[in-house]
Amino acid sequence: MSDPNLKHPLGEDYTASQERLSKVARIDGFSDEEEEGGHESESPENPRVQRYLVAVEYVGTRFFGSQQQPKYRTVVGVLQEAFHKFIGQPVKIFCSSRTDAGVHALSNVCHVDVERVSKRKPGEVLPPHEPDVVQKAVNHFLQKNEGDVMVIDVRCVPSNYHARYKAKERTYFYRMLSGPDPLSIFEKDRAWHVPEELDLRAMQEACRVLVGSHDFSSFRASGCQAKSPVRSLDELSVTEVPSTPYFPPLTERTWSNPNNGDPLTCSSQPKTETAGVTTNGDTFGIRKRHRCYVITARSRGFLYHQVRLIVAVLKCVGTGELTVLDVERILKAKDVSASKPMAPASGLYRTPAPSFRALRFPFSSSLGVCYRTTVSPLSCSSNNVQPAPVITAWSEFAQNVSGEWDGFGADFSREGHPLELPESVVPEAYREWEVKVFDWQTQCPTLAQPHPHTFLYKSIKLLPTVGCEADAATRHSVDQRTIGPTALSFSYSVSGSYVAVWQPLGNNNQLLELEHCLVNPNDKESRVRIFQVVETTMLSLRSVKVFRELWYGPFRDGDQLGGCATRSSGFASTPATAASAVARSWRAVLATTSFDSGCIQQFTGEKVVEIVREEKDLLLLPQDLWCSLQEGKDGQRLFSVGWLFEPGHAITSTCVFSSDSKLEEVTMGRETALTDL
Repeated sequence: MSDPNLKHPLGEDYTASQERLSKVARIDGFSDEEEEGGHESESPENPRVQRYLVAVEYVGTRFFGSQQQPKYRTVVGVLQEAFHKFIGQPVKIFCSSRTDAGVHALSNVCHVDVERVSKRKPGEVLPPHEPDVVQKAVNHFLQKNEGDVMVIDVRCVPSNYHARYKAKERTYFYRMLSGPDPLSIFEKDRAWHVPEELDLRAMQEACRVLVGSHDFSSFRASGCQAKSPVRSLDELSVTEVPSTPYFPPLTERTWSNPNNGDPLTCSSQPKTETAGVTTNGDTFGIRKRHRCYVITARSRGFLYHQVRLIVAVLKCVGTGELTVLDVERILKAKDVSASKPMAPASGLYRTPAPSFRALRFPFSSSLGVCYRTTVSPLSCSSNNVQPAPVITAWSEFAQNVSGEWDGFGADFSREGHPLELPESVVPEAYREWEVKVFDWQTQCPTLAQPHPHTFLYKSIKLLPTVGCEADAATRHSVDQRTIGPTALSFSYSVSGSYVAVWQPLGNNNQLLELEHCLVNPNDKESRVRIFQVVETTMLSLRSVKVFRELWYGPFRDGDQLGGCATRSSGFASTPATAASAVARSWRAVLATTSFDSGCIQQFTGEKVVEIVREEKDLLLLPQDLWCSLQEGKDGQRLFSVGWLFEPGHAITSTCVFSSDSKLEEVTMGRETALTDL
């Protein structure tokens, strides 16, 4: 008999079979995008059975989806076969998300129950395998079966942990490559090739129509088993990113060498970048790169083929076949026949669910954290800083903090009142309508590198516009910062959060800027930066600057179009945070840095304290933010900020100065509100 997990032959039969599968109704819940409520899985009755959480990546081209099906090669079928060969007995694998034929996964999470029985002495039960042993052994057998699926992480979990029902939301990426040339063989079955040019702004405008809670019947394929067509689309965005395979152009190879100057001064890449190296100006044999666009969709759950139907409509908006008004019409029609034929499966990628990502906060193992080794302090003023011998923590921080961060920024008085933008930068239409403008559209390209320890960014303010005008990317000002003489201290967390104390040049040491960058621990892709501008003579608060930002893509020195690319909205004139949400009792897990020597230090340690905040000490800001200035012991001054990233949960940071204006320590904390006694 033939093995159902053997690869299917490629060719016309395979193509036809994929097309048939995409047209028929789902079998056994077979779907690339779906969400249905479920029941807790049965826990293994045998206490000697260990449940493992397993994350896998795979190329979906040769699979008929993820769920096991008779006579077809599937991801689960191949995984179960590999586990069977490893432990000598059959297992059953449950995935957090199901994917269709041709759909890929950067990380799909599943769980499996394993009882380790001795092969030499049948019946003798041995202690469970360590997770790394499971990963290496299963990958060994997977590589003998085409090698298009791999285990990337394994963890032990309780027996009642269910991979599917623990996933609080789902995220998909969709890759489109735009350009007239045929796709490279390296991109075959990895993206949707669109020969036409795409209008990025129009696609982003169309995304705004679909974000939120709607009846998505127009984006629901036949055969969908969901009880309701209503879904809440928490994120839908289009981002232009470097195409792959990506090899660094001359500019990047130049600034990656620390002896060649400031990386933020490198020139932007041309619109149609070539892949390869020219010789004496000859470009023969060098392929032009396509423009690569990634559509991101995030929701608690999706309808059957919802993502691919949405992508098809966005593509038509990009090519000009549809308008934003047409998207509104399609959504209101509540009929899939009003939509466009769905996008091919080859461009769709399943991504890790946030609930499965480790909270990479550097303290409190009870909160699911990752401990990291402290990096030895370095001197900020040295021109020949050598990397510390252990760089794991800084490398992880660099990965999480680097990229293009877009959003809005605003200035506030010491009383917390928003300050209007200068009249000279406000569009004439707003002035005629007497509309007050408080928010800057902003970009913040940020780059941190481990060799040597470098950190730098540009805080770019964009001129406000009326609608998506052509000058949306016009820069008003650029504030460039790097660890150096102006940085008195820099405290960082592997999560990407940091606190920097800056001494702006040219102010005769009369001012300090305390920058608190707090990353949302739930998604790692949203953050706030709060600057407390401090007068050093009396250690008093002069003003506050606030930036709310979203991660928009890899670091590109701000050369992406700004303004309309922003996925959030202005916030300065919105209501301030309710005092009752902050003025209460909190239990905080604090990590600390002190500055006896060196200026770059990692937050370390663990201290659990209870804090009572009173309304009189708070400067309440919009969007669940606040800051405060308090007196400490022995004349200390405590400058604090906080972000209520979800009700009853906050992330905070504090700079502690001595009575003689010296920075003593910086703390960062995860706080949970306590029930009133």
